[in-house]
Amino acid sequence: MQSNESGVYRLSGTLTMGKYTSTLLRFIPDDEIYTLTINQHPIDLSMIPAHERKDYSKGFTYELKDYLHQGDNQIEILYMDQGGLMGIVISAESNGHIKRIVYLLFTTVALLLALKITNACRLSTPVKVLFIGALLIRLVYFSVTTADIREHDLGDHIGYTEYLSQNWMPPPVDYAVGGAFFHPPLYYYTGAIVYKATQLVEPSNKVILFRIQQVLVLIYSMGFVLFGLMILQELLNLYRKSPAQPEYPTPEIILGPQRSTESTESTESTESTESTESTESTESTESQPGLFKRLCKSFKDESVLWVIGALFAFWPVAIIHSVRIGNDPLLYFLFTASLYYIIRWYRHDQKRDLMIASLVGAAAILTKANGEILVAVLGVIGLYKMVSTKQWATYFKMAIAPCFIMLLAVAITVGPGLILKMQGKRDKLYIDNIDGLSQANLVGNTAANYFWFDAKIFITEPFTDPYDDRMGRQFFWNYLGKTGLFGEFKYPALLNVNTAVICSFLAVLMFLYLLFGLYRMTREDFKRMAPVLLSGFFLWAGVTYMRMTFPANIDFRYIVPIILTFCALYGVSILRFQQQGATRLANIGLTMSALFSLSALIFIWGIYLNS
Repeated sequence: MQSNESGVYRLSGTLTMGKYTSTLLRFIPDDEIYTLTINQHPIDLSMIPAHERKDYSKGFTYELKDYLHQGDNQIEILYMDQGGLMGIVISAESNGHIKRIVYLLFTTVALLLALKITNACRLSTPVKVLFIGALLIRLVYFSVTTADIREHDLGDHIGYTEYLSQNWMPPPVDYAVGGAFFHPPLYYYTGAIVYKATQLVEPSNKVILFRIQQVLVLIYSMGFVLFGLMILQELLNLYRKSPAQPEYPTPEIILGPQRSTESTESTESTESTESTESTESTESTESQPGLFKRLCKSFKDESVLWVIGALFAFWPVAIIHSVRIGNDPLLYFLFTASLYYIIRWYRHDQKRDLMIASLVGAAAILTKANGEILVAVLGVIGLYKMVSTKQWATYFKMAIAPCFIMLLAVAITVGPGLILKMQGKRDKLYIDNIDGLSQANLVGNTAANYFWFDAKIFITEPFTDPYDDRMGRQFFWNYLGKTGLFGEFKYPALLNVNTAVICSFLAVLMFLYLLFGLYRMTREDFKRMAPVLLSGFFLWAGVTYMRMTFPANIDFRYIVPIILTFCALYGVSILRFQQQGATRLANIGLTMSALFSLSALIFIWGIYLNS
């Protein structure tokens, strides 16, 4: 709500308590609570310190089991506001011991599922360990980050989900002029299914309903991590030093028992082979080193995959967005999964990979319009194959089904916006009308805004602000880079401020290192990375076009998968230096990447400690 002047206001309403809703409530005032009445019973607030009754960040908690009952409860709050935005946020708080037990059980189940997935996909040791590590740090962040913390348009996303959970049919086209209704519906259908299932247990508790929605996007976020690590493994696999170091096994999920292709072997030969294998297996088991030694050996042999994989898995903004309710996490997951199969098709030319890439890519497009970038990536790769092999008819036939699938998804996604634009109800096809945007959000749209990067501000200002020019928001690269590290949020704790500055400094050095690495790369390197480079280019081009046609601050959250392109280029730079004998340069690159990952982990830990 908005108040025009300072004054005392009365808030009256209904508080609905479910069967399992906690009676320990948190009140966050804007600006100060004077009195609280529940079911016509005044609540004694004298034991609440004065500074907590006007703490608009955390507020205060109060156990109200003697005043609340299951069902509807009447609540009345007298509070003071000094002008501007005002209101009271009320949320249910779980008992501390119960909350810890629930999180422990949830973490245990999540780890068991993660181990099952990594074993089924037959991942290499580095990818398996980094995937588990990425899950653990995200669970730490999840434990202290509720749905209303560091959110973007939470009410709009939940509103779309709730609409589908009640109606199940897509909303009318006219709805696409506001809220989140202009987005394609795939994510919101998955959210609606989970929302409806949660309501079977807790129909009215918004805290629980929103937390389960966060679990859903966390699952999507881990899919993004998994396929990102698999892409890095696929790429770095091309740079193995010698046959003595075997390639990483291709990750795949085993759907059923594998049929033997050597059924003509004699019984005696089979028995002899089994006997020999049994003996060798026993000897191998007896001489197999311990887990720690195996990890050390793996790190020594595959140090670049370990370090670059950690850079991707622990990138701070990817962790920050991992539990944010919205369609972005599902987009990141599906975009990266489709890119993985595009890479496999590019390398192995298997039609199965092309079909999977197009199906998953279509799902990405039906999640958010940004997924249309995959059409461009797949189109360029397909055209390259046609030209380089001159097998025009073969690839044309192969492309019919994928083109139909992805273009149908584009039509479904673009359709509502196109209809509204033709009716004059929307100014732009993909983004909202600029007329409704606050003037405070607008930034300069000249060449200087795009070609200048202020390194001093980027490093010394730990965070950015969409409204404060002193933090670099006017410069495209400053704002995009800083939101690419920590989002457009602030983290006031000293530990977060210091680690943010360190990460920013290292990010600048790593980018310069990458540019030098690009200079040392060969044409073959660029050919190997073509799908990853194309995806990164089109993501950058898309967000730059948005910024030019919609001169407001464009957050990095629109192009989070570009982190993969950065990590791939950085990793290949290190490998190129190693192969060219520049060992010291390669070690510097590895060290900076490791320090960045460590600083990012400390940054997230700082959020946990200060929540």
